[in-house]
Amino acid sequence: TPPVIETTTVNGNQLTLTYTDASNLDVVNTAAASAYVVSSAGNAAISVRSVAVSAKTVTLTLSRAVTSAETVTVSYTKPTDGNNVVQDA
Repeated sequence: TPPVIETTTVNGNQLTLTYTDASNLDVVNTAAASAYVVSSAGNAAISVRSVAVSAKTVTLTLSRAVTSAETVTVSYTKPTDGNNVVQDA
């Protein structure tokens, strides 16, 4: 079964996606920052600078901090280039 997002949290410029999965995520073959799009309606653009994977979480470092009044949307497009996708270890 593929990993499923359980929770999403934002703290400053860190957006963390926590997955429910039987095992940990693959920390070597993971999706690049370009696979993610983060947006905030009516506010300055947000780009994803880097991606870090640990256990069952994917942490996106954003180009700017998100304020507590903002609602952000994150989307993921599965890359078509090989095994570099969000996946089980």
